[in-house]
Amino acid sequence: MTGYKSMDELFRLTQKRFRNLIRPDEQQQIETSIWEQIDTGNDNDYIHFHLRKADGTYLSVLDHGRIVESQQYGKVFYVLFMDWEDMQLRYSDKFSE
Repeated sequence: MTGYKSMDELFRLTQKRFRNLIRPDEQQQIETSIWEQIDTGNDNDYIHFHLRKADGTYLSVLDHGRIVESQQYGKVFYVLFMDWEDMQLRYSDKFSE
């Protein structure tokens, strides 16, 4: 989906920072949304933004951020990226409601 060949390449190209995966003009808005989710304890959050691909172009994604409780690690925050255009094509009936 994003073209990164390995975790090493992803870490190198993003300098190990999530914000470097986000299009620069959207970084502040997305970071604010993520911190609001964490601070309010909202288990699920969805946000649309542009994710940086390995070749430097951007993919429009829907980000599902989720906070779960793990006995081993405590609170864990993870994200699932979904291709925005693909979702609209596959689920157009849901988007039109």
